[in-house]
Amino acid sequence: MNAVLSYFDSYFRPDIAAPLRNHSAGQIARHLYDTLSELGPVTYLDAEARPANLTADLFVGHFWNYLPVSRLNRFKKRIAFYSVSDPDRRRQLLCSLAARFGVPLPAWDFPPLHFDHASTMDDADLVLLVGNSFTLETFAPERRSKIRLLNYSVDASLYSSVAAAPRQNDFCYVATQCGLRKGFMDVLMTWAGVDTAGVLLHVIGAIEPPWDTLLERYNNGSIVYHGWIDSHSPRYVEQVGRCKFTYIPTYEEGQMGSLLEAMHCGCVPITTRASGIDDRVLEHCIMVEPLNIAQQRAAILDALSWSEEQYRSRQHAIARALIKFHNWNAFSSGVQSAVAELF
Repeated sequence: MNAVLSYFDSYFRPDIAAPLRNHSAGQIARHLYDTLSELGPVTYLDAEARPANLTADLFVGHFWNYLPVSRLNRFKKRIAFYSVSDPDRRRQLLCSLAARFGVPLPAWDFPPLHFDHASTMDDADLVLLVGNSFTLETFAPERRSKIRLLNYSVDASLYSSVAAAPRQNDFCYVATQCGLRKGFMDVLMTWAGVDTAGVLLHVIGAIEPPWDTLLERYNNGSIVYHGWIDSHSPRYVEQVGRCKFTYIPTYEEGQMGSLLEAMHCGCVPITTRASGIDDRVLEHCIMVEPLNIAQQRAAILDALSWSEEQYRSRQHAIARALIKFHNWNAFSSGVQSAVAELF
């Protein structure tokens, strides 16, 4: 079987090290390529490339630019790869939240103008979606029969050194970009009303206006902003590994890589089902609803009341579930199963 894979050169290239290869998108693309290569030769395309008259048994394309490549070429079977929840719902949700909070839309989070979600779903024989049952349910019921869920992983070995380390009774919020989609407004409003009694919230991630001003306004002195830190660096591992909890009440995801990293560092999460993490892992986490500030404050205070035994029990349960359900072998098996359905 020969295949064509379309992703982004900035995240992955089979011939050289891509600049963003450590990001979750880069790791996903590499493992897609490696998995497909086990089944036969793979032609890799940058997502912006528009070749014509290619022929192949299988085409796998990132959803942003899937359709133009599919229509210009001849493929026996086609798979669209979705790395986020339903894109139309996503846009509607974030537009409403941006208006509610008076903040700009994160333009980089949206597909290009030519993207047609309905036509992409119609054209694909199958859809691979990273996420959990919540992520799946964001898609229209009539679309779900062709969607297959996948879990991915991270470079877990980078974080194993701190997983069992002693830690402070602190929290961390980690994101590539601290902003609207990642629930940063919930974090600011919630933390400002919590009597932390010396407990700190460590914020890691890039911040653009007006979020920097909002951080200053809501910071009661217990938020420490560290800026963006490469998640593959010792500094990142050390800082996250000092915290007992990670607090990321995200509004929308495919599957949150930064949360997976924090859990592998040994942090117990306070998060939402929208994080996309496997349901069997989330059952050991502290679950909250987006925008429910009172509930999130209560969850933080309850976590702070845990004994060390309670904390370690929860931490170990999460670690076991991560190993079982969020690993690259499971990702590859899921991709191979989808391909086997088509051939």
